[in-house]
Amino acid sequence: EFNAPSPVVALNWLGKRSLVYLTITNEFTIVDTVIMTMQENLDFSSMNLVYAEFALSRPTTSTRGPGSNICTTFMNSIRSSDDRLMVLCQEEVKQITVLGMRQQIASLEEGGQWLEALALALDHFESTIVSQEDRRRDQISKNEQSESMLSDPSLLSEDEVWMAELLMRYLKLAIENAPESSSPQFSFSTNKFSDTINFAHSHFEMLSGVCFEYCIVTRRLDLLFGRIFQCFYEARYINVFLDVMESYILNDKLKYVAPEAMALFVEHCKDIKDLQVVERCLLHMETNLMDFDSILSLLKKNLLFTGMFHVYCNGLDDFVSPMELLFEGLFDATDDR
Repeated sequence: EFNAPSPVVALNWLGKRSLVYLTITNEFTIVDTVIMTMQENLDFSSMNLVYAEFALSRPTTSTRGPGSNICTTFMNSIRSSDDRLMVLCQEEVKQITVLGMRQQIASLEEGGQWLEALALALDHFESTIVSQEDRRRDQISKNEQSESMLSDPSLLSEDEVWMAELLMRYLKLAIENAPESSSPQFSFSTNKFSDTINFAHSHFEMLSGVCFEYCIVTRRLDLLFGRIFQCFYEARYINVFLDVMESYILNDKLKYVAPEAMALFVEHCKDIKDLQVVERCLLHMETNLMDFDSILSLLKKNLLFTGMFHVYCNGLDDFVSPMELLFEGLFDATDDR
C-alpha cells in the first residue's frame, strides 16, 4: 500500500515494476511496486502540461454552484512506451527514463559525488538485498545472525561484489588525494606550539567512519578487516582506523574484530598507556565470534584479568581457569615484592 499526499489526476506504468502518478498539486512520483519504495519525486508545476476539462453530468450536492462541476484530467498527457514515459507539455514533448540503480550510482561517481553514490548504494542494499533475506534471518538463531556478519566471499551476490568494489574505488582515490600531514609550529613569541588543524588526520578519520559504516550495514567485515585494513596500514594511518574502531565497538555497532586488528589495537592502547580500553571493548563484543587462542594470548600477556574473565566465562563457559590465572598473578606479584 502506498498513500499519495494529494488527489491523483494521472496514473501510468513505467516498465514492468515502476508506477508513476501525478497529483493535483503537480507532484510527480515514481514508485517501485516490487519493494514499495519511492524512486523519484519531482515538481511538475513549471512543466505546463496539456490537460482536459469536462463537466460532470450530475454535480453532487457538495459541488453545486457556478463552474463547480468542471473537472480537470491529465490522463491523456502522460503515456508510456517500453521503459520511457512521454509527457505532453503545451510547447514540447518531454521524455522521462528511469535509470537503473547502477546507472544512477555510476552517474554520481562520474560527477565526483562519491558520498552520495555510497549512500544510494546503501539504500539499494537495505531495500533489496536485506529485504529479500529478512524472512530467512527471522528464523535463524542469534549466533547465526552474528556469524552472518562474516560473509563468505564465495557466496556473495553480484550486487554485493559490485558494492564492495565501489567502496574500494572511493577509498583508493581518497587516499591518493589525501592532504599532507602537518606538524604543530612552535611560536617563539608565546613559547607554545600553534593549534594547527591536522587535515590529514581529519581526512583519514572521516574516511575510516565511512568504511566502518558502509561495511557494517552491508555485513562485509571480511572486507573491512581485509583489504580496507591493509590500505590504512600501508598509508600509515592505522592508528586513526583503530581509534574509530574503538568508538564503533563502545557504541555497540561493531561486535567482531579480526585477530590481526585486535593485536594492533592492543599494541596501540599499550602505546597510549590505556590498556583498560581493550577490556571495555571486549565487554561489548560477541564472544562466540572470537579467536580464543589469539585473544587469550593477548590478555594473558598484558595481564588483563577482567577481559580474561569475560572471554572464559561467556565464550568458553569456563569459570575455573580465570580464577587460577588471577591467583597465579597475585602470587607472582607477591613474590616480586
